[in-house]
Amino acid sequence: MHDFSSRILRPELLDGGQLHDEEVRRTLLDLRWINRYFGTRKVLLRALASEISRRGLTEFTVLDVASGSCDLPIAVIHWAQRRKLKTQVFALEYQHRHLGLFRRELMTYRELYPFCADAFRVPLLNPKFDFVICSHFLHHLTEEQAVELLSRMSTWARHVVIVSDHERHPVPYYFFRLFSRLFTTSFVSRTDGLISLAKSFRKDELEKTAERAGLARYRVERHWPFQLILISDSGR
Repeated sequence: MHDFSSRILRPELLDGGQLHDEEVRRTLLDLRWINRYFGTRKVLLRALASEISRRGLTEFTVLDVASGSCDLPIAVIHWAQRRKLKTQVFALEYQHRHLGLFRRELMTYRELYPFCADAFRVPLLNPKFDFVICSHFLHHLTEEQAVELLSRMSTWARHVVIVSDHERHPVPYYFFRLFSRLFTTSFVSRTDGLISLAKSFRKDELEKTAERAGLARYRVERHWPFQLILISDSGR
């Protein structure tokens, strides 16, 4: 029986940089499918839409941290287009190969600006974006790194920081363990998925991390299925 009382930090295969291109692509496509059908995209867009509506914005900029293959930045662009809103979405990804494998697709979006960089060493002078978002990346970090990243994100956001991730719990862990072969094509997805679920935050842990990061106005919400979303209002 797995112990869910605390985070168990282990490296993930996709982060190692030693997989063949085809395996990386298959894994990223699996992650796209999971983001679409297990609520990640829906939860993110709902939170973003609420904050944009509350401010009455007709145009806005977004920085997405740890974008992977940029499926969520693309979802933001499609959402904005359907509502006749103007947007620019900057997609920060550490792994150059993740962007390169989808380069042809990404180039078709004039509103999308993907770039390769370390989130802890962003090569921009005084970066400012209306919204700074991050999905399913915080669990990759130690508590100290998560505090630092949240603090940095809060300085980059004019309006709101939105962070979503899994919630550590036995139900999603054992569901994924039993049924992941039905909706994944890569052994990397199945291996890394269990590692991710075991090292995710719980709601109270994420709240404490936000407090340590100095986020004065924030809330952490639970969303089905076993997702957490942190929304921090910069007040600007």
